[in-house]
Amino acid sequence: MEIREEHQEIISLEDLVPVQINDPMMARTRMSGEFRLMWAVFEDGLDCYLRYANHPSPTMQELFHEAQEWIESEEEEWLFSFISICNAFQIDPDYLRRGLRRRVTELRAKREAAPLRRAA
Repeated sequence: MEIREEHQEIISLEDLVPVQINDPMMARTRMSGEFRLMWAVFEDGLDCYLRYANHPSPTMQELFHEAQEWIESEEEEWLFSFISICNAFQIDPDYLRRGLRRRVTELRAKREAAPLRRAA
């Protein structure tokens, strides 16, 4: 699974999840439906956060803010919380949050610096 946007690099499951190749139990667990569902939730949250950070539409901005609240939440009990999913995939949630915030800041700076185009 990949998240791709023209202004960002590709983020793949293999880039974020350390998998022990010689551990068949871990490989089987990673392929389970539950993990694939958790990854889909994770991927959608990151996609909404990065894609709609600068979107002019109020509806898309609402999606960004929902994703932002989910990412910034300290909730750990809910199976599909940001922290729970990060823990399931052995990703440091604070490290990822810092990177996501930095990326949104860069995207916003690029948008502000971009010249306005004239309508044809």
